[in-house]
Amino acid sequence: MNNHTITHRQLFFLIVQTQIGVGVLSLPYSLFVKAKIDGWISLLLAGVFVQFSILAMWKLCDRFPQNTLFDILPKIMGKHLGFIFKFIYTLHFSIVSALILILYNSIVGKWILFETPSWVIIFVMAFAGAYFISSTPREIARFFVLVTPLFFILFGLIIYAYTDVHFLYIFPIGQTGIMTIIKGSSDAVVALLGFDAALVFLAYTTGTPAKKLKVISFASFCVTVMYTFIVFTTYIFFNPMEIVIVPEPVLYMLKAFSFSIVERTDLIFLSLWIISVATSFISYLFVAAKGIQSILKLHHHQSAAVYIALFCALVAIIPNEKLEIVTWNKYISLVSILFSGISPIILLLISVLRKKQEKGATAT
Repeated sequence: MNNHTITHRQLFFLIVQTQIGVGVLSLPYSLFVKAKIDGWISLLLAGVFVQFSILAMWKLCDRFPQNTLFDILPKIMGKHLGFIFKFIYTLHFSIVSALILILYNSIVGKWILFETPSWVIIFVMAFAGAYFISSTPREIARFFVLVTPLFFILFGLIIYAYTDVHFLYIFPIGQTGIMTIIKGSSDAVVALLGFDAALVFLAYTTGTPAKKLKVISFASFCVTVMYTFIVFTTYIFFNPMEIVIVPEPVLYMLKAFSFSIVERTDLIFLSLWIISVATSFISYLFVAAKGIQSILKLHHHQSAAVYIALFCALVAIIPNEKLEIVTWNKYISLVSILFSGISPIILLLISVLRKKQEKGATAT
């Protein structure tokens, strides 16, 4: 375990890179469909809910130091029921990994590789993921830290939109009503998922429990601010009539920009965005591999790397129509809210009620 440990600073970048992924491109559109021009407020509310879930997740892991979710489940639910839930969680993280591949293929196939077969796009990313998760958590974290500066380029491109924005588009604020805004926050929670990777990576993180909580909370806060900035920018760039007809507002916004040496700004953005998708995919794939390791009692998660990547790729090539992709996204996202947003709270309550915790853990 010592060779696999990560610092709390590296944990910050792990969470940020896992949370920022496929959803950044279509989030403004999906929020507008639910909450209209107040979608950015729904996103802020979702960020608040995520903080409660993070608190429960952290406290659960704090009761079982150096234990991943897959070690914790049998301890609080019993051997047999714990095994069942280990399998369910492993399947869940695998399907989420497959969903990332599905959405990634949908965007890349539409905007960049028009003639490339979808299975090629999917399998290239899948086996890249398999290669990365063959590394230790420390090596994965170092890679995530290395590519984080690319975010500055991404947001630099988005900031350029402020040369042609209209702040009057967002007024009056709160026009859709509080209930509509709250309903819209469900889609926003889905976009913010990724913090659940902490259920595994916290076991490898050094530092005090309080420091770990601050790091995860601050990472999620930063992602919420980033996403809100992107959504808000698209809402003041497009008028409400235009957003309805552009499913990827961020890319259409960037496509409108051109410079003397750069013609297609959107393609530059997508090239960097692919790395963000890859980091999110790698995190979920790593968590799924740890689940396979726990279920099959393997010595190393690397033994499962190729097989879990192949499974995700095969699942990802099933939906080939836009309607099928939308349906898959809808139902997997709903299940993700249950497993990642609500389940940690339930598991914490079970551990408290059954008085389950490791020796040396912080007392509740």
